[in-house]
Amino acid sequence: MKKNILILLVLFSPLSIIAQTNFYKFSIGAGAGGAVAFADLDKNTLSFAGYGTIDYLLTPYVSIGLEGQKGELAGGDIILDKNNRQFINSYLSGSANVKFGLGEILNSYHLNNAILYNLRGLYAGAGFGFIKNKLSNVRYYGETIYPGADASTESMIPVNVGINFYFPDQWGHTRFVLNLNLQHTFVNGEGLDGYASSSSKHNDMYTYASAGLKYHFGPFGLDRRR
Repeated sequence: MKKNILILLVLFSPLSIIAQTNFYKFSIGAGAGGAVAFADLDKNTLSFAGYGTIDYLLTPYVSIGLEGQKGELAGGDIILDKNNRQFINSYLSGSANVKFGLGEILNSYHLNNAILYNLRGLYAGAGFGFIKNKLSNVRYYGETIYPGADASTESMIPVNVGINFYFPDQWGHTRFVLNLNLQHTFVNGEGLDGYASSSSKHNDMYTYASAGLKYHFGPFGLDRRR
């Protein structure tokens, strides 16, 4: 009887080990990239912005987190714009988000495929937050007075797509992550450029393409899907 129990333990223990993966449950990150505003002025200018993140990993590929951004959005041209308007927005934003990665729906069989393994970090996500607009260099010539505000705070919905590239530590656990992200943010208002346009068919928005590095740490979670 004891011999039979020992045989069963030997047979099933490896399967149990293979089916479980440890992962760090927290990550912090930072990065930078280019941002382009799509507001009421015709000319869109590429500007610089940086970000910081903190995430809690529900699984290796599903996370909830917080993100802060600080940078500039700019557009228009005092000479070339048809109404001689321009703006520079030194903005600050904060949001909460959730992200879902391709690896969440892949099992060990799928991950034996080299292409799927390298693409397991593909993800999409969305969130909700607020952006604080601080406008400068808002200029126009002529007699027309354009309504708007040089400072405002508005709600926003950021939508993310991107990919993570994972770098394990000496024990095989993901410690560092290279992140490439494309974020499009829908702003609930007209404050990005400081001009309130009644003729606009949509609220202001902006796109932010960035690259960054994340560091994973903290207690381990156990992924039993494999």
